[in-house]
Amino acid sequence: MNSLFKHLPLVFRHEWRLLLADRSLWLTLGILCAVLAYGLFNGITATEARTTTQVRLQIQEADAAVRNVDLLRRIFEDKANPEPFANPANPANVGSGLAARYAMMPALPLAPLALGQSDMLPDHYKISYRNKTSFLYDGEIENPWNLMSGRLDAVFVVIYLLPLLIIALSYNVLSVEREQGMMKLVLSNPITLSTLLAGKLLARALPLLAGAALLPIVALLLFFPPARQVDALPQMMGWIALVLAYGLFWFALAAFVNALRTSSANNALLLISAWVVLTLIAPVIVNLAVSTANPAPSRVELATQTRLVTIAGLNRYNELLSTDYRYTTNLETLRPKDGKLDIPERLRAFYLMDRDVDAEISSLLDRFDIQVASQQALVDRFGFVSPAIVAFEGITGLSGNGSRRFQHFKEQIDTFHENWRGYFQPKVLGGQAMTESDYADIPRFVWQEESARQRWTDLAKRLFQLLLLAAILSVLAIVFLRRYRVV
Repeated sequence: MNSLFKHLPLVFRHEWRLLLADRSLWLTLGILCAVLAYGLFNGITATEARTTTQVRLQIQEADAAVRNVDLLRRIFEDKANPEPFANPANPANVGSGLAARYAMMPALPLAPLALGQSDMLPDHYKISYRNKTSFLYDGEIENPWNLMSGRLDAVFVVIYLLPLLIIALSYNVLSVEREQGMMKLVLSNPITLSTLLAGKLLARALPLLAGAALLPIVALLLFFPPARQVDALPQMMGWIALVLAYGLFWFALAAFVNALRTSSANNALLLISAWVVLTLIAPVIVNLAVSTANPAPSRVELATQTRLVTIAGLNRYNELLSTDYRYTTNLETLRPKDGKLDIPERLRAFYLMDRDVDAEISSLLDRFDIQVASQQALVDRFGFVSPAIVAFEGITGLSGNGSRRFQHFKEQIDTFHENWRGYFQPKVLGGQAMTESDYADIPRFVWQEESARQRWTDLAKRLFQLLLLAAILSVLAIVFLRRYRVV
């Protein structure tokens, strides 16, 4: 051990000079920086577009609220006539969409690094007292085009391209000198084989991992203002730790393969095969196993049950739905009188139908949530078979675009939807007219961030898994190096 630390700097400096004179290192770093820059451009562009959309929706929501209150005031002052289908005094109109609120999930400072689920799952919903299937499950989550194409972001570069670059620089660090007959000459110096291998790999790891870990952080600080917040610093440290741990795993794997004393061609074949298995095949197998063990309820079943409940509602409230549209010609029926309003029977029926749909399909929707949580639990439990899964889940969790945060968002939407309906139900069923003070009391969605403790616990777990795998490979490499025959 003392010999390792004594001579390691010498080997490192010598190997560093050779790498600086070799074009392969510069070419590798150039490829890494170019692809990372493109991925960061995609991530920042997509995140800023989402943020811009949310700001625009907030402005629209505020403008709609001002218009509704202004029109309501003029109706009470007999300066304007109520509109039949957009009456701000009618709680059925207001709660079903006229004053609908947007529930939004804000982007975290590291969101551009990993778009994750944001390509497929919405970050905002327009909430009304309509049934949840009308806004929460109105589209297929697993969009085939998004799944096939997606966006190239920084996490994609780290998970898939970085290991290939590590392999390209490290597959023959020992075998090339043995094949050239230089190994005896090199080891005639007072260094061990372990010191030689460690120094060579360290000279390659330092520039490659530093670029992968630090370049995205520098780019965010320069081009993405939210990343300059003080509370973003721990998340950045988490990103750096995960990238370094993931890179160390691949360098440890390269060390192990080099210690097997096979030819350079065999080393490259073994490492490429490991890359294919660990980053491509293993995630697919885990996904298939998780889907088989905990299959999600059928979307067809959800759509069919929703239609059946709707049909039952049409029959149940047929008399209310069959009322005429007298309020379209007799505008006086739309004016509040002594705090009361003649709620059109058809609107009351629509409210009751939506309420019934949610009540009838709540168990099926709960099954969706349970299965999603169960699938994520299985991924967390068995994802260690693929370091790519471990690193990806950790980075998307830090970026705020992981599946767990989207599920947390949906849980808040469910609660807000119930509060929204609870606010308007007595007004719709009791014929209570909306007032200016009622508009001020309308529920507003307030985002509650997921538990920081859970996030950091999850990060620590994934770092431990990656470092443990790297340590195991390093120990195996040391064991095989002791049996390494120079000739």
